Amino acid sequence: MDLSVIIPTLNEAAYIERTLDRIKACISNEYHLEIIIVDAGSKDDTIRRVTGKVDQIHQDQSLAGAKYKSLNQGAKLAKGRVMLFLDADTFLPSNFDYHIVDALNQKDVIGGAFEFAMDGEGMVYRIIEWINRIRYRIDRRYFGDQAIFCSKEIFDKIGGYPEEPIMEAAYLCKAMRAVGKLALIKTPILTSARRFEKGNVFRVFIMDTWIWLQFTLGLNIKRYALAYWKENNDGG
Repeated sequence: MDLSVIIPTLNEAAYIERTLDRIKACISNEYHLEIIIVDAGSKDDTIRRVTGKVDQIHQDQSLAGAKYKSLNQGAKLAKGRVMLFLDADTFLPSNFDYHIVDALNQKDVIGGAFEFAMDGEGMVYRIIEWINRIRYRIDRRYFGDQAIFCSKEIFDKIGGYPEEPIMEAAYLCKAMRAVGKLALIKTPILTSARRFEKGNVFRVFIMDTWIWLQFTLGLNIKRYALAYWKENNDGG
C-alpha cells in the first residue's frame, strides 16, 4: 500500500514537528509513506519547521478560512492509493498503517477514522470524549481530528470534500456512506485540547454541539463558519 498523509496547516509551528515525528515513529515501515503539507499562509515558523521533513509543501494563502480547499489540494498532489487526512495537532497511534489496511480489507469498507481522544487533563475532557464517541457511533460521521482515511479512487469518485466552509469532514463522511461503509478503528488518536482550553471548555463544547445538531437536522450552518475560523486561525 502507498499511503499519502495530508496535513493542512495555518500557523502550526507549536505542534507540527511533534506531529511529523509521531508519524515517522509510529508507521510500521512496511508500506510506502508520503507526507504532504498544504499551508494556507502561515505567518509563524511553520514552513521552516517542515522543510526537509516532508515530501511536498504547497503554500497558498487563498486557502485560509476554507479547510476543504486545503484538503482537496492535498488530495490532488497525493500519489498514494490511500489517503489519510490528519490535523496538524493530532498524534497517530503505533502501527496506524496496519490499522488502516485492516479496516479497508473489511467487506464493503471504503474509509473510516480513528477513535477520538484528547490530551486535556480532567474529567470534563473524558466526558466530552464519551459524548463524542456515542455520537459518531450512531451517525458514523467523523470529525477531522479523528484522522479520516479513504482510497484515492473513492475520494475522486465522490468528488472530494464538498465545498462546505465548516463541518467539511462530516459532509465527506456523509458522501462516502452513500457508496460504502465507514470503519471505526478502536485504537485512539490523540488530539490537542487547545481549542477547548483557549475558548473555555464548556462554551466551545456547547457551540460545537449546537452546530452539530443543526447539521444533523439539515439546517444551514454556513453562518457559523467565519466566526469559527477567526477563532481558530492561529492553529487553535
